Order: sequence, then structure tokens, then C-alpha cells
Amino acid sequence: MTIQRLYIPQKIEENKCLYITNDDFHYIKNVIRLKVDDEILLFNEISGEFLSKIKDITKKEVIITPIKQTRKETDENLNDTELIFSSIKHNRQDLIIEKTTELGIKELSPIITKYTNNKNINIERLNTIAKEATEQSRRLLKPRINAPVSFIEKIKNFDFEKRTLVYLDERTTEKTNIEILKKLKGKPVSFLIGPEGGFAPGEFEILKQTPAIGINLGNLILRAETAAISIISIYNLGM
Repeated sequence: MTIQRLYIPQKIEENKCLYITNDDFHYIKNVIRLKVDDEILLFNEISGEFLSKIKDITKKEVIITPIKQTRKETDENLNDTELIFSSIKHNRQDLIIEKTTELGIKELSPIITKYTNNKNINIERLNTIAKEATEQSRRLLKPRINAPVSFIEKIKNFDFEKRTLVYLDERTTEKTNIEILKKLKGKPVSFLIGPEGGFAPGEFEILKQTPAIGINLGNLILRAETAAISIISIYNLGM
């Protein structure tokens, strides 16, 4: 039987009890319904992963004792990747967060472009989805989710000396393939995905004035969530 995993922000140390409350308490007690003496894997990017045991369950908290470390915090070696995406409808945006987390993205940055149709971005909700996907995919590091900013602000503050910016441009004849993305091996890279209607002409002009690389994924027009999953998958395969 697979042992359930739970991401917690607290420092995890062998034989030092942890007191789990609020949403995680509800999850352990009422969703996966663990009992006293059941095992669970507690983890985070600071402490690594620990095989742990339920010591007690009260009306307001679960007391858990970490028994032994099963993975060190240094065991995970993810690529330094960021997804910059225009906010879209909730259920499809949820898919972007979930699947790119499973694919190993380190940072998620929602932006507001001219054609963005959903400007109501619930960061708490996105963090919850990222947390669940982190638990499911055996990651140790939960991706960082940044507060939304405008397209112009994001590009203006982007550090092109330290990172490569790759944006999807259905107008370009430069086709994406593994060879192109292999050139980015070992380098920090950010992928920029536009909204449903694509980037506005003025936004393309801004990008053209930067060192950003414009590529496309073929002749078909992809939804934002499909494009995000595809470009990160191609990048991963090219590594």
C-alpha cells in the first residue's frame, strides 16, 4: 500500500513531534482517514522527507512523530525553470498549475496582458493546487507562486543577464524542437505563455526589443494550458 505524502512548512526533525492543524488536520483525519500508529511521509524542501507515524488525533490537531529520514533535501535536482502565464479561466488555470508542478517547474508567475480575460487571481487557491501536485509527484520542492503583475512590469523587471526568456509566438516560422531547447541546458530559463487571444501587437513589439527567444509549437493553435504543458515537456525531454 502506498504511503500518503504531506507537504508541511515546519522544520522536520527525527523524533520531534509535529502538531498538524487546520486544512492538513482535516485532510489527515477526514479525507485520507489515517488512524493512530498509521504511517505518513512528511516533507519539504528544507528538511527533506521523513517516514513518520501518527501519535495521536484530537479534535483540533494530529500529532505526528518523524521516525527516520527517507530522502535528503539535497536529493532533488530540478531545472531552474519558471512559467510566466496570462491568467485564464479557473479550471484550465488549475490544470496549468497541477501539470507543470508535476513536470518539475520551480516558479509560477501569473501576469495580466491586454487580452487577459481573468484578472481575479486567487493565489491561495493556486498554492493549494501546487501543494497537492507536489505531494502526488514525489517532489520535495513546492513551486513558488508569485503575485500577479502586468505584462509590462514583468518584462521591464526581467533579468535578461541571468535568465533566458522563451515566449510562444504562433507567427514565427522558427519551429520548436529538442535541439533548440538543448542549448538552454543547465541555464535558468523562463517560459512565457500568452492568453487566449495571444499577445497584443504592442506586446510582441516589446518582446522583440529584448533578447527573448520567440518559438512556436507547430501549425496548430493550442490552448494556453496545452502550450504550457507541451513546452515544458519538450524542454524536459531535451535535457
